Amino acid sequence: MNGWYGYWAAAQITGVIFSSLVWVVVWGLSLPALVMMAAIGAAMVIGRNTRPMLWWRFGAAPTKDFQRDTVLTATVPVASLRGRHQPSVWIGWRLVGAQVIMPSSTILVVSPEFVRRVASGQVTDRQASATISQALGHVEVVDSALVNLLEAYCAPWRLVQVLTGVVGQFAAQHATFRCSWKIRWIVFGVAIVDNYLNDRWPAFVGVSLITVLSWTTGHLHNRWARRSQDLGEQRATSEGLGPGVADLMQRGHGSLGVSERAERVCRGTPDREVESRCPTVWRRAGLRSATR
Repeated sequence: MNGWYGYWAAAQITGVIFSSLVWVVVWGLSLPALVMMAAIGAAMVIGRNTRPMLWWRFGAAPTKDFQRDTVLTATVPVASLRGRHQPSVWIGWRLVGAQVIMPSSTILVVSPEFVRRVASGQVTDRQASATISQALGHVEVVDSALVNLLEAYCAPWRLVQVLTGVVGQFAAQHATFRCSWKIRWIVFGVAIVDNYLNDRWPAFVGVSLITVLSWTTGHLHNRWARRSQDLGEQRATSEGLGPGVADLMQRGHGSLGVSERAERVCRGTPDREVESRCPTVWRRAGLRSATR
């Protein structure tokens, strides 16, 4: 299990509460509509790895022979994806925030940019394998029926997240909006005190809940993001590809925190010659290897 269920469940609290309120309203307006949406959601979960759903989720289509051979060659260093465990390869045109996703252990979805970089040599086979092994570490999450079922249930919240993401990009460019968001704690505090003094208990509970969720949502989401990253790195190191992951982490990130994390990934690689395979990490981090 790798101990990820608790982190994941905590990160879903806000989505479950908000979506539950939406579904209660839909239930009150039209029970047949709620039943129909529930049936559609269940069908999407059951058929999540079928060709139509792969297209719906990732814009995925089968690769051409050259693309497939390029990617499969890069997967050779990943021991668990060799031979009969070799996955089918798809090109995903809608991979948001990722170059590689594995919806299941038998399906590999890669972005066109990832294929281009591997084919042109901008990314070495070992680095490509490291990226793919990290995606393999997320399979038990991405392919979990429970995770997909809750994702379908929390569709209203996901829509809100998309909209707030768009608004957030606009607001980040204007000091007035940033200031308004920072002083929300004052507004929440005044509302809580006012509702308490005037015995408006439903409003008091509602505002208090919103205040708590306003802080915990981001905090719990960040904890889950870090745990999810750990799952990928643990799988990569277990495959002996920690140096490749560490090198990718170093590219474009020269901070001490990233360097220290890269060092830990290298140290976790089951290889006696780990330092000789991570010269870039040791040099950039300025840290002395513990293997000497």
